[in-house]
Amino acid sequence: MLSRLSQMETDSEIGETFKLTQSRVSPRKSINAFSDELLNCQLCHSRFKNPKSLTCLHSFCETCLDIYIAKLPGGKNRFFPCPVCRELNPVPKPDQAENVPESEKWAPELPGESFTMTSRSRRSSVDEFTERSERTERSMALTLRNDRKCSPCAENDEIVQALYWCPTCREALCDMCTKSHRGMKITKSHALMDIDDLKERPVHMIRSREICPEHRGKLLDLYCQDHQCMVCNTCVAIHHRRCDTILAIDRVARTNRSQKTNKSLQQRLRHCINVVDHVLSIKEQSKARLITRKEGILDEVAKLKMSIIQLLDELEEKMKDEIDAVCRDYEDILQGKIDRSKGLRDSIQSALSTIQSTLDAGTDYQQVLATQTLKEEVEKYEHMADNERIDYKDVDLMFTADENLVRMAKMVDRMGYVEISEKREMSKPFRHCSAQKNGIINGKVKGDRNGCIFNSVDISDTGEIILSDFNNCCVKLFDAFGMFRSSSKLNSPPRGVSMLPDRMAAVALPEECVIKLMSVEGKFLSNVRELHTSFKAYRISNYRGKLVGILYSKACRSLSIIERNGRVEKTMTRKRDYKGLGGVAYDPVKNYIYMSDRDAISCYNGAGKQVFRNTYRRTDLRGMALDCQGNIYVCSHDSGQVLQISPDGTLIKSILVPISPQDVAIEPMGNKMVVVGLGEVVHVYNLV
Repeated sequence: MLSRLSQMETDSEIGETFKLTQSRVSPRKSINAFSDELLNCQLCHSRFKNPKSLTCLHSFCETCLDIYIAKLPGGKNRFFPCPVCRELNPVPKPDQAENVPESEKWAPELPGESFTMTSRSRRSSVDEFTERSERTERSMALTLRNDRKCSPCAENDEIVQALYWCPTCREALCDMCTKSHRGMKITKSHALMDIDDLKERPVHMIRSREICPEHRGKLLDLYCQDHQCMVCNTCVAIHHRRCDTILAIDRVARTNRSQKTNKSLQQRLRHCINVVDHVLSIKEQSKARLITRKEGILDEVAKLKMSIIQLLDELEEKMKDEIDAVCRDYEDILQGKIDRSKGLRDSIQSALSTIQSTLDAGTDYQQVLATQTLKEEVEKYEHMADNERIDYKDVDLMFTADENLVRMAKMVDRMGYVEISEKREMSKPFRHCSAQKNGIINGKVKGDRNGCIFNSVDISDTGEIILSDFNNCCVKLFDAFGMFRSSSKLNSPPRGVSMLPDRMAAVALPEECVIKLMSVEGKFLSNVRELHTSFKAYRISNYRGKLVGILYSKACRSLSIIERNGRVEKTMTRKRDYKGLGGVAYDPVKNYIYMSDRDAISCYNGAGKQVFRNTYRRTDLRGMALDCQGNIYVCSHDSGQVLQISPDGTLIKSILVPISPQDVAIEPMGNKMVVVGLGEVVHVYNLV
């Protein structure tokens, strides 16, 4: 077991190397095998259910022991053999109802076993067994030296003097029971001892000796130091004739006690328990943090929902006021037109009534007079009616939804995304770590017509790697294990790429004066929108959800903050430059912006004031990145190195890489470093 523990510690060391393009072999295989051996019942080969421990330290499920004991011949035997080592175990005396069969009472009365490393169960089963053995040995010594009664006969209320002692069964036997003991198949290999010879022996001499599995009746009382195993006399004569050192088992035990070997083993086991307890406490804290975070996320979702509902309610009230104002003006205008049309209709109706009554009851004089008078009025009414028909305009109320609201209704199909983020605990600062090669990624994928030139790289919070391929005019997405996921073709060569916190990626296309925003949902790249700018963006980095980048406009090189609409929010510095590119990075903790420029690195605070500017012997500094501890990593293209620089600008060390590096990326809150350059191979390192 100790060898397996050491193997487990070796397998779990940090620094294992592998190729990301190949399937990983789990370093926990030996740990799983070790756990299965300790936590699985040897009868049902499943996890323990209410485990019970025998005196030989083998443990089994209570139900499995019930079935095993019930199938044994002779249900009233006082001993039953262990299913694994065949050592006899005494049957406990249960205090249960008499109508329950005795074979079904044994297992529940056996001592239970705990397999969880909790604070209540720090004592191992070996310690419990040692205490039980010491109590049993004291009682056996008292029995041998005082009454010397035959144990099987005493169970039948018969007093017979014992003549022999069975160390395996721990029972005193009379002459008749001795014959039965030697005649039974399961106990005939037990080595019996004369009880008179044991009368004056110390207690530790009464302990049970192991029987040799190859030679019946022989005790394993010798130890072969060459083969590191216990043997009997026959084993020495047959298999160990040429061994140099054969010692008595008692002498080896005394030597081990004097050399404190067992104490050393106990210390190592206690150290293992402490390590497991530490890991267990971290896992419990992680579980509690996960539950707390889940409740926080649910609160955030509820607040987001309420904010959207509140916003829509406010927009609805505002829209109602606008509709009321528009309709109120037109209602007055239409009401005036309606009143005018009603007056004209009443006038025409009055003229019609006049001529009708004149024709029906008027005199000849009245008829002629009415006809002459109404001719002119009829022409006037016809003209007015035609004007009413011509001037009439149909009025209707139209509604056009805001395009942003319509787009949101079409695009939004879920509240958000929830993922599990696994982060390795950092035990020491990165400045004391070395970069160990962890693997490579083959960046050339199906569909590439030209060789790859990767000039920019970035890593998301979930470990996904995005690359800008200058030579093939595309961006490529790889998962955390280096497996290719998706690519997106572009109209011009990309020069910079950056991962944004909302599962978005920004790609700089200086030839088009465009910054393209792409979605990384579902591990695939998809276009969202394009920001048309008045400048050429080369290197870009995330800046509080916005972008900070190195821009070129009219032969001027500037370090500026860019909004999501493509406008320049703030410019830190500007100078005349035609060829320099460099890199840019942002530290959200200190609110510092770093920029590399040929052989120097400049640092600016949030107000745009320069904090420092340090020069280095390495020339042609390119892309740069920051780790979670604020250290700066910048590519030295000419020297083939990645420089590690402290937050105050002091050079810590140089990391040699097998390429002329163009850009470097550090996993957020992780220890993975990705370096790209001229060529299709992407190099992955671990800071360990």
